[in-house]
Amino acid sequence: MSEASGTPDPMRPPAPPVGGADGPAAPAAPTYGPAAPMATPGAQDGSQTSYGPYGPVEPAYASAAAPPAKRPLIMWDLILTIVLLVVMIGVTLLASFLSFFLAFAGDSCGSGITCDYDRMGTGMIIAMIGPLAVGLLALIAAVIVLVLRRIAFWIPIVGIVLVIGVFVGGAALTASGVPGSSAA
Repeated sequence: MSEASGTPDPMRPPAPPVGGADGPAAPAAPTYGPAAPMATPGAQDGSQTSYGPYGPVEPAYASAAAPPAKRPLIMWDLILTIVLLVVMIGVTLLASFLSFFLAFAGDSCGSGITCDYDRMGTGMIIAMIGPLAVGLLALIAAVIVLVLRRIAFWIPIVGIVLVIGVFVGGAALTASGVPGSSAA
C-alpha cells in the first residue's frame, strides 16, 4: 500500500493471509514467467489482467482450439434415403434383368437383313452392366454422405434417373444395330 494515499501499490504483490481457521497459512509460492498475474496498471474496476514481458497474456484456455462440433443426425433424411436406396436397387436389378431381353432385337436379322452385331452386343453390355455400375456408385456415395451427416436423399433419386438413362441408352444402341427398327 502506498502510505500517502492508502491504495494498493500495483507493482507490489498482495500480502499472503496471516492466519485462518487452520492456523497460520503457508506463504503462497510466487509465480514467474510470462503468465504471472499482476495488477493492471491504472485499472479502477478491480479486474485482473496478466501481463508478461511483452504485453497482456491471454489465458491458456482462450487460445486452445475447440474440437469441431458434430453435425446433428437428420432422421427424416436418413429414413428417406434408405427407402430411396431400396427403390434404386430394385430399379437397378430390374433394368439389368430386362437387358437380357434385348437379345431378341436380332430376331429379324439373317433373312436378307444385315445387322450390326457388334453395335447390338455393345448396347446389350451397356444396358446390362451400366445400371449395376451406376447403382453401386450411387449407393457408395449415399453411404459416404450419410456418414458425413449431410443431406443425402437426392443421391438415390439421381441414381434412379441415371440407371434408367443408362438402360435406355444401351437399349437404343442395341436397336440402332438393326436396320429398319423404329428406334430413333
